[in-house]
Amino acid sequence: MKPFKLYDIDILSLKEKTHRYEYKIDDTFFQLFEGGLVEHGNCSVVSDLEKSSGVLTLHFTITGSLELICDRTLEPFIEPIHLQERVFYKFGEEAKELTDDVIVIPHGTATINVAHHIYDFISLSVPMKKLHPRFRNSEENALENDDEILLIYSSPVEGVDEEAHKDELIDERWQILKEKFKNLK
Repeated sequence: MKPFKLYDIDILSLKEKTHRYEYKIDDTFFQLFEGGLVEHGNCSVVSDLEKSSGVLTLHFTITGSLELICDRTLEPFIEPIHLQERVFYKFGEEAKELTDDVIVIPHGTATINVAHHIYDFISLSVPMKKLHPRFRNSEENALENDDEILLIYSSPVEGVDEEAHKDELIDERWQILKEKFKNLK
């Protein structure tokens, strides 16, 4: 049996109403996607499919936790997730993806598979910077303190020789190098 077959939904036999599908996601699910961003986790997925005459609307609610690796210390940590997403399937002449959440499927399509949607939603919920929770407060404080940096701009004062003023502002180490290069010319 194909492992992705567990995530197939038979849409031909469905009546026009809302149908509920529930999935338990664990490490075996994440292993189906080789080289993926997420390898370990436990999530529950509730998918409500609304079928109408020309459109299928899938509402996903994903809750659980993922095991991620801290970018700073390489320690594993648990990241809780709670997502609500939706995908629209429209019937058309040929299969194509119009946008990230609107997909056209040919008339007469018997099944759709939601495994890739579930994996994509979970993967997109992973923060770009994966920090262990014990570092998050210090990171947030550092960002708050960055707002306190002062920029000082000064314009030349009238009546002051700018060249003399520039010489006063030059670090003395650069001044020594400047003098040596003057002698080389």
